[in-house]
Amino acid sequence: MRYTELIGSHHDYVERHSIKPKYAPCPHCGKKGKRKRVLTRRVRHVAALHRRSWIEAEVGVYQARCTCCKYFQAAIPGVPYRGRYSYEVRNTVANALIRDRMPYALVIGRMREDYGLTLSLGYIHACFLWAHEQIDREEHWKFVVSHFSGVLCIDEVHDSGRTILFATDPLNNFTVSFKLVEKNDQVHMDAFLQSLKDRGLMVEVAITDGSPLYKDSLQSYWKGLEHQLCIFHVIKEVNKLILDGVRAIKNQIKRQGNKGRKRRRGRPSQKAQRSRRQGMTKKEQATFIWEHQYLIVRKEAELSEQDRDDLALMITIAPELALFRRFNQQFYRLFEPGITKQCARYRRTRMVNTAEYQVNSFLAKALKKVRKDVFEKMIVFLGWDNVDRTNNHVERNNRVFRMLQKTRYKRRKDHTIEKALELELYARMVVHPLYRPLLIEAPVLREGMIPFEEPDMQKMAA
Repeated sequence: MRYTELIGSHHDYVERHSIKPKYAPCPHCGKKGKRKRVLTRRVRHVAALHRRSWIEAEVGVYQARCTCCKYFQAAIPGVPYRGRYSYEVRNTVANALIRDRMPYALVIGRMREDYGLTLSLGYIHACFLWAHEQIDREEHWKFVVSHFSGVLCIDEVHDSGRTILFATDPLNNFTVSFKLVEKNDQVHMDAFLQSLKDRGLMVEVAITDGSPLYKDSLQSYWKGLEHQLCIFHVIKEVNKLILDGVRAIKNQIKRQGNKGRKRRRGRPSQKAQRSRRQGMTKKEQATFIWEHQYLIVRKEAELSEQDRDDLALMITIAPELALFRRFNQQFYRLFEPGITKQCARYRRTRMVNTAEYQVNSFLAKALKKVRKDVFEKMIVFLGWDNVDRTNNHVERNNRVFRMLQKTRYKRRKDHTIEKALELELYARMVVHPLYRPLLIEAPVLREGMIPFEEPDMQKMAA
């Protein structure tokens, strides 16, 4: 016998079964065989925490009347055929890997500490593969097609030379699909969009970043589609140009502080002491502007009283900063929720026609970011009641993948990454409020655990 320990010692938990009917079906074809003898099997289990758990069963051994095998044993409920561990052990390991995102080594340690089980690295990976075999991707697609809101977020994430294309539904909060490709180019993007269309997905609004891969492809697959550009990326680029202008003003003030003859080391002169008492030096002013440059691009509603005082001092030191501040606040009002598209167009026209903005080199570059053809794609969300103006939903999806890779540095093969993503997708769908009603008949093994189904031997035989 494999297990020589005395079952029942150390307060072990034991489940006892007796499965020895006179006739039993073959596990491969279902043809019944006659019982020849009875043996006792002991299988490790995880029914109790901090206690060793066992399944002890008296099972019949049967002579097969088919060509599948010569002899076979009766199946134990909750145990794989001739398995050494129960399905509950597999499910516990799979939940630690998928739901808790634990590395293999930590899973081995958890099983040893919580259940007194010493598992091999190969068995942990076998549980990972077993869990992937239990999920049904077609069921996921049926759910996606029936619950899709018509709004699609698309983005890509790069990982060690690979690219993973993600598509999500931001309104109903679920991942539509993903595809791992070798190169982030137009060919692979078109194939990904074509696969979404072939599945019957009817997209009304697509939210993307400013990548040229989406410029013409989206309209060719879904006629009448409206393309919303993520304004977060545009705001980020415009604010960078504004801060470049602030940095130029800071450097100019700093150079003014370096003018004149350098005084030798020692006690500062009375004139320098007097000027220091009266206010900051040029270098101190430049440092103050540098440390508080973020206030120029911060929204008015987010400023505290101290921030307002610091911002007023910055403009007192360099009045040119007021121009950058005014431009930034007008730029934010272009995408203010609640306004109409026509109102946004009027505000943009006033900004573009402002002479002060046109003569400033930094602001002139910023105005090019909101040229008319691009700006029309930025304000698509104003014509809808519930369309997002950013692709943050799919960006959060990308960060989930980053977390998966962070815990598994050795997960580098394409098929392993795909399996991990599909399992992660299934784990999130199980707790989705729209998907949970579909799991009423699924066997929930324990509260909070992912319900991986046990294979039905009769169905497999059929």
